[in-house]
Amino acid sequence: MTPDTRGDDTVPVTFGAGAVRELDALIEQSGARRVLVVATESGLVRTGFEHWLDAPSHRLFADFRPNPDLADVLAGCALRDSWRPDLVVGLGGGSAMDVAKLVRGLPAGRDAALACLTGGEGPVATDVGGLLLVPTTSGTGSEVTRFATVFDGERKYSFDHPLAAATRSVIDPELTASCPADVLTSCAMDALCHAVESLWARRSDPGSRAHALDALRGLAGPLGDGLKDTSAPVREELARCSLAAGRAINITRTTAAHAFAYRLTRRYGVPHGVACLLNLQWLYGYNLERAGTHCDDERGAAHVHAQLEAVAAAWGIEPRGVPERLGRLLSDLGWSPRLSDYGVSAEDLPEQVEAGLGSTARAGNNPVRLDGALVLRALREIH
Repeated sequence: MTPDTRGDDTVPVTFGAGAVRELDALIEQSGARRVLVVATESGLVRTGFEHWLDAPSHRLFADFRPNPDLADVLAGCALRDSWRPDLVVGLGGGSAMDVAKLVRGLPAGRDAALACLTGGEGPVATDVGGLLLVPTTSGTGSEVTRFATVFDGERKYSFDHPLAAATRSVIDPELTASCPADVLTSCAMDALCHAVESLWARRSDPGSRAHALDALRGLAGPLGDGLKDTSAPVREELARCSLAAGRAINITRTTAAHAFAYRLTRRYGVPHGVACLLNLQWLYGYNLERAGTHCDDERGAAHVHAQLEAVAAAWGIEPRGVPERLGRLLSDLGWSPRLSDYGVSAEDLPEQVEAGLGSTARAGNNPVRLDGALVLRALREIH
């Protein structure tokens, strides 16, 4: 496999069918004598790395949940401090990779970790020399980004730091063959939202927009078919698009669709990609309607409209048809486009607005200013 190293400051990637077979050799070449593996035991068995369970040079940390809690992460950090690994390997979905990133960089004490997560202090130095990430799903892009998400109760924190960036990633589309259908579709939605949000993000630049458009155009075919075809070529295209979208958000970060998704996932158990796309359907219309009056992008409303038009062009439709198309996409993939179908009550919508606007880094990266009353009106329309 040939490393794909497009762009500036990108994570070196080994990509392609069968790439995971190089994993043991990559670890050996790294010179690591103590490896901390962040994965589930079943995940190691499913991917052919059950021999790590008995390897004296490896320790497994598997005590974490989807959408990981800080308490889980701190337990992994404590194991890191006692095991003193040379290398951390994260193998699994986005949660496993996020935990691996956090375990590499956060101090093991709760107060010190929270200080890092809230920007009060930098992470303590660790002796971990490398971080190797191996995704078994296509969509999160975590394998090529320098940030990770962790929850403490209902509060979401982002660890955004160079220590969260992998020193190498191995992306093998064959690993996604056993993904359940709901995981496959949710991850594909996440990649789509990454592409769209990065395209219009206030932090976008020509390089990020090139990655985002590459992902968006590539996803339009499989998603337009409702992911009815999950053959090896389609899985490879999904992995490639996830990689491109991940590289885009590594430059720009995400915007308001993600800001408003976190509470849906934490409170109602809505899968992350589904929660993002639920919000993208109203947010696209909001940005389109309000760009002229509420533009926060210093490049102006014309720039924002150009990105909105690029999204529509990828689907071959007019911009005003995009919200309906996104709602239909949710339905085609087996999910409802209505918030009420996930247990969200009308009375809860103001709290949903407050939570989304409270994610200031993501909401503030939206190109159009978010007015609480107008956002509430938009959420009511999809309730």
